[in-house]
Amino acid sequence: MSGIFTYHNFSLQDTPSLEGQVAVVTGGQAGIGKEITAQLLLHGIEKVFVVARSKEKFNIAYDEWRVRKGIELAQDDDRVVFIKCDLGDIEDVYAAAQIIKQQTEHIHILICNAGLGIQPMAPLDTYGIDPIFTTNCIGHQILTTLLLPLVKRGTSSAPHGSRIVVSSSSLHQLCRSLDLTSLTRPTNKWPAIHDAVWRYGRSKLANILFTKELTRRLAEDEDPTAKKVYVNSYFPGNVVTQQWQGWSEHLGRLIGTVIRLLGRIFGQSVEQAAATAVYLASSSEVSERNLRGGYYVPIAKVEEPTWLGRDGELGRKLWNWIDDRVAQTLGVNWQSGK
Repeated sequence: MSGIFTYHNFSLQDTPSLEGQVAVVTGGQAGIGKEITAQLLLHGIEKVFVVARSKEKFNIAYDEWRVRKGIELAQDDDRVVFIKCDLGDIEDVYAAAQIIKQQTEHIHILICNAGLGIQPMAPLDTYGIDPIFTTNCIGHQILTTLLLPLVKRGTSSAPHGSRIVVSSSSLHQLCRSLDLTSLTRPTNKWPAIHDAVWRYGRSKLANILFTKELTRRLAEDEDPTAKKVYVNSYFPGNVVTQQWQGWSEHLGRLIGTVIRLLGRIFGQSVEQAAATAVYLASSSEVSERNLRGGYYVPIAKVEEPTWLGRDGELGRKLWNWIDDRVAQTLGVNWQSGK
C-alpha cells in the first residue's frame, strides 16, 4: 500500500481526548513510535511509558516533543517515562514489565511498535533463536502477557475499553509457511536479501498470529474485564525510517539510496503511519463496531492478511511454543510475573 493509494478513514485531528489515560509504547523514541508518542501527548495522555534500548535517542526525542507546538512538556516531566529494555533479551523484558507495574496500577493503551528491520543474518541469539524473531515477537508476547492484568484493570476507567495495538507489515505476505523448528536454525536462503526479507516477513506474520490468538484467549477469559480489551494489528505503511538503511547493507549504497528516495516519494508520511495506530488505540469506533483481531492498512482500513495469518491453529501452536521457550529462561510460572 503506497502513499498514493492511502485510504483516509481516520484523521489525527479526530483523535479523542486521552486525558486520564496511561499508555505504553515500545520503541516510542524513534521513527513511527516517536510520532505515536507525540500524538498521545498532543491529545492529553496522562502518562506514557516509552520502552526502548537507547536513553540517548529518548533524550533527543524528548527535546523534540518539548518544542513541538501543542505539547506542553516541562523539563523532566513525569508524563513521559523512559523504561530501558532490550526486547531481544528475555530477562530484560521481564524486568522492564516489573518496573512498569511498580509505577502504575493500570494501562489503557499498549502499543507494540518496536522491532528489528530487514538486516543480514546474524548468529542465533543466546536463546538459540533468530534474533529478529526474538525481538519482534517473543519480547512483545512476554511484555503483553505480564502487563495484561494492568490492561484489564484499565478498562474500568477507559471510556471505550483498553487497547492493544501490534505493528506488523505487508511483508508478512512473503512468508508462505511457518515451520516452528526453523526459528532455531539458520535459514540461509539465497540470495542474502531474500533471506533477510523473508525472516522479517516471518516475524511480521507472527505478530498477526499473536494478535488473533490473544483476541481468542480474551474471548474465552472468564474475567469480564477481558471482554473490554480490544486487540488489533496494523501495517504502518512504507515509511522511510532508520530501518531502511538495511537496503544499503544488502544491495549497496546507490541502490539503497534509490529505494529510500522512492519510499519518500510514494510511501506514507510518518504522520500517516502513526494514524492507524492512534485510531486503533483511541477511536470509539473500535469498541462501537467491536473491532477485534483485525489487520489494518493506512489509514484505518481493515484488510485480510494471508491465509497463513488467519490460521488459528498455527497461532495457538506459536503462542505455546513461545511460552515454552520463555519458560526455559524465566521458569514455568513466568506468566504470573512472580
